[in-house]
Amino acid sequence: MEAVQEVCLREKQPGGVGHGELLHRSLAVMAILAGIVVGCELFTSRASPLFGDYVEWTYQGVLLRNLLQGHADAGYLLKDYPVPNSVTTIGLGLLMLFLSWQIAAKAWLVFGIVLGFCSALQLQRAVGVTQRWQLVVFTGGAILGTAFWFGFENFLLGTFVAVFFAALLLRGLITEWKYGTMLVLIFFCHMIPFGFALALFFFYAVQNRRWRLLWQAVPSLLLTVGYFAGRAMHGNADAHAGMVDSVRYGTPMFLAFKVNSFLKNWGFVNPASGQHDSVLLSFAGQKLFLLLFALNLTIAFAAFVLLLRAAWRAYSTSSADRFLWLTIALFAVIGFVLPGAAVGISDPGGRMLQVAIWCGVLTVSTQRHWTANVLGVCAFGLLVANCALVERVAMKPPMHGSSSDALPAHLREFSHAYYAHAAGDYISLANGQMTQKIFPTAMFLNKEASR
Repeated sequence: MEAVQEVCLREKQPGGVGHGELLHRSLAVMAILAGIVVGCELFTSRASPLFGDYVEWTYQGVLLRNLLQGHADAGYLLKDYPVPNSVTTIGLGLLMLFLSWQIAAKAWLVFGIVLGFCSALQLQRAVGVTQRWQLVVFTGGAILGTAFWFGFENFLLGTFVAVFFAALLLRGLITEWKYGTMLVLIFFCHMIPFGFALALFFFYAVQNRRWRLLWQAVPSLLLTVGYFAGRAMHGNADAHAGMVDSVRYGTPMFLAFKVNSFLKNWGFVNPASGQHDSVLLSFAGQKLFLLLFALNLTIAFAAFVLLLRAAWRAYSTSSADRFLWLTIALFAVIGFVLPGAAVGISDPGGRMLQVAIWCGVLTVSTQRHWTANVLGVCAFGLLVANCALVERVAMKPPMHGSSSDALPAHLREFSHAYYAHAAGDYISLANGQMTQKIFPTAMFLNKEASR
């Protein structure tokens, strides 16, 4: 409720708020309502949501619950060293001590959505941004976008906490423990947002000559050392996750891959059941598919220009948020050159780019109200389509997508999300058969994978 009130506040300016300002504020309210709609869709359906890897995180939450209740499943081992990618397993496991696994899984998703909105509003308040069209774009691209459909819940939670972290730094909060605590929390979410937060912290300390603050990073850095040491001593199972990089450096396909990594972050969601198909195309038809694609391109182009301008302003004026834009630029450059898979992480460069641009887009502004309104309308159109897909696709049995040659294969596959690849885990949970092979980058391992 506070988030809605924050968006609806009327600015105290002479002459009040114009029609353009009212429009993009109204769209921001609608963005929050879209999050509420998705939450309602989750809880009004008896089905469990098919969001890619999140199905497996639910499965691993059950493993942790069983362990905490004293009847650990025989085929799995709990790692004995600190592990990123753990916060969702821990959260679900604790919720499942008093909720069914179905309800707990939905409640944790709603928690992530709420955290996303709260972090976005906190960063905008810290920067002093009064426009709200950015919230609509952030909702479609980050909170409910492709990463959400892929089930990258740990990554999203880490990103949202990192956005909170940036807001605290921008406020210049003097604290002996909050920064260190948040860095530890982000570590247990995901390594990429953790790296982003560490870079923010370092550049902030350098810019403001607050060197003593850096001691607060020591606990999280010790956890990082423990993580990599534990991996090395236990056969480095995390690096054997089966990720394959099929795109070679120096080829046109590598450039196309990186352009796609940027373009897929603005709200266009394209669920896929297999290679070269599109559930969105099957569900929406060719004309609506192309319209949504055009809306996404419009947002991507405008956001790219606004991000470049904001970065140049921060650099040329030595503004207070210069450390933020230096971190954004660093992660964007590194993300553009990283391969498609590394150290057990799928598309690490794309995820670095996501953290950077999602944090950046919340802090940019435009003096042209029509630009803000166009971006808000485009993002809202993508949000409406996304809400429909959650109800019609994610809450239904796995669907076969369209592989029609009416559109090129690369267009059909644009911003694809393989949303149903782990659907068998739900069947195993419903039958009480804890025998699935699990992803090795979280807290648990299949016993044979540890040999």
